[in-house]
Amino acid sequence: MQEFAATEAKDKWGLISDTALREPVTITRHGRPSLIVTSIQDYQALQRLKYRQLKADIQEGLDDLEQGRVSTKSVDDLIAEGKERLKAVKTDANA
Repeated sequence: MQEFAATEAKDKWGLISDTALREPVTITRHGRPSLIVTSIQDYQALQRLKYRQLKADIQEGLDDLEQGRVSTKSVDDLIAEGKERLKAVKTDANA
């Protein structure tokens, strides 16, 4: 994947847009990736994948509800529980 600094993107837009038709192009700011320029076909394919995954996730949630696999824990409780589990894994790894 080609990479261009944001400061050169304006001057090299023609090259960037031509390249993006073949492969994604990374635009960086202060040396860090900031944007990806890609073809409309690649963008649309990503949107379709995202939509399919969202649809599958929703169906999984509906299936869980139908099967009685539900939790009464709040999101904050689940996050706290996850942090505790992560802390335990790190402690075990260092032992």
